[in-house]
Amino acid sequence: MVLTGASLQRTSLRDQALSVLREALVTGSLEPGEVYSAASLATELGVSTSPVREAMLALVDEGLLEALPNRGFRVVSFTEQDFTEIFELRMMLEVPGVGRAAELGLGDRVERLSQLVDVIERTAEEHDLAGNLQADRDFHLLLLEATGNRRLVDSVACLRDQTRLYNLRRLTADGDLAGSAAEHRPLLAAVLKGDRALAEELMRRHLSHIPGDWSSGGEPQRGPTT
Repeated sequence: MVLTGASLQRTSLRDQALSVLREALVTGSLEPGEVYSAASLATELGVSTSPVREAMLALVDEGLLEALPNRGFRVVSFTEQDFTEIFELRMMLEVPGVGRAAELGLGDRVERLSQLVDVIERTAEEHDLAGNLQADRDFHLLLLEATGNRRLVDSVACLRDQTRLYNLRRLTADGDLAGSAAEHRPLLAAVLKGDRALAEELMRRHLSHIPGDWSSGGEPQRGPTT
């Protein structure tokens, strides 16, 4: 079978739509409990409905949206118990994952990871939430790629997106964005030294911010950009 240029462009549009929609979810532009149609969002993006619908179905698979027959797609609302379970899973996966990366080494990823730390710190200073979110996500997933476990990376990517679904804008106002950003450089240094114990401890501390920030006895609030 020969792949056509049209198919490649269609895939590109789907991926671009997925990126835009994911960012809209984690920054709150698409709100939990609200229903959105692929057609209306496609109009806003200036593309056909098909790639946007495909992107929204991908977000359904990730547990961020739910499909409503003849209505559209609703942004999933998470309970405090949901967040507790996600946090526990992230601790189980990301802490030993970073430790494993320290043991195996980062290979040719070092330069890119160093660049991402710079971007994380700069965007935090500039209160650029969207830029910080993307750089933070790329940094942590690239670290885990060093383990060679693709399923680990994919699972953590999904869990990380789910923990960002409530009130992230508060971070820029409270200064938490800068605090979280400052934790990435020592984490990278520990991994580069091959110090598994230190890397795991720093990752554990990095993740430990999450429950306290969204556990409020009521609606979960967004935690740091970890």
